[in-house]
Amino acid sequence: MLIPSNISTGSLEKNMLFYANNRYTVSQQGAATVSLQAMFDGSFSPSTTGISVSENDPTVILIEGLPSIHTQQGAWIGWSSRGWNPTKFKIEIFNTHNGINQWVVVDNVENYTQRHYMVKAPHSICGKIRFTFYRASGTDGRMQLSELFFIHPEGVRAYDGYLVKYSQVGNVGIGTANPTHRLEVNGTIRAKEVKLEATNWPDYVFEKDYELMPLDAVKSFIDQKGHLPGLKSAKEYEQNGVNMLELNQKLLEKVEELMLHTINQQQLIENEQEKNKLQSELLEKLIETVDELKKRLK
Repeated sequence: MLIPSNISTGSLEKNMLFYANNRYTVSQQGAATVSLQAMFDGSFSPSTTGISVSENDPTVILIEGLPSIHTQQGAWIGWSSRGWNPTKFKIEIFNTHNGINQWVVVDNVENYTQRHYMVKAPHSICGKIRFTFYRASGTDGRMQLSELFFIHPEGVRAYDGYLVKYSQVGNVGIGTANPTHRLEVNGTIRAKEVKLEATNWPDYVFEKDYELMPLDAVKSFIDQKGHLPGLKSAKEYEQNGVNMLELNQKLLEKVEELMLHTINQQQLIENEQEKNKLQSELLEKLIETVDELKKRLK
């Protein structure tokens, strides 16, 4: 297995520490610090300490809460650097297999000169990993790291569960371990555009044979059910989610029905206005006739 690094073709597809800072508990001790985000994002972008690391004040990075998966056929732990590599360091794991629950030194290295390092982990269930860096090759003893990794082929399926979860039936989940739909996202989706394949678009409302529910019947339905006809109750939406295509269709249906009611109401208003106009004109004529009669009687 090639060592994943800035200068190799090694792969991090089986890296259990991918985005460890977001999924596990990661802490750092020592005055000389690196970016924990950079240590686990798979980009190999280097992070350099502002001051030197030292044996009296080493840089210690602890990853806790790893899943309980035995290494079985093999796993590898290491780090990568673009330059100013660690020259003295120690890697330890906390083995929880069969209740052992103790720290195990995987390797303790001095006078190291390479810009990447990887060592095979012992057979164990690794609940924690601790990297301790004592010295580095940089100016004034500063250190540069690009990535920390724990390559565990039996514990990871090519980023599965880290970015995306693939089910055996082809469902894809993001932020969820057991997707039950073709695409299931546990979180917010941001997009420039979402296009849905539309069928049965509700322009049928404007067909001549469409039966428009009278407004008094709509009111009666709302009074009894607490929601508009054709739509589900709030409880059903909360339990089963919202089908956006179906909801948009129903909302447009209601808008088109409302438009027809508005047109009908406008027609009634115009008819009433015309009726009032005729009545007004008739009243004016009656008044004129009465006035003429009064004049003749005088």
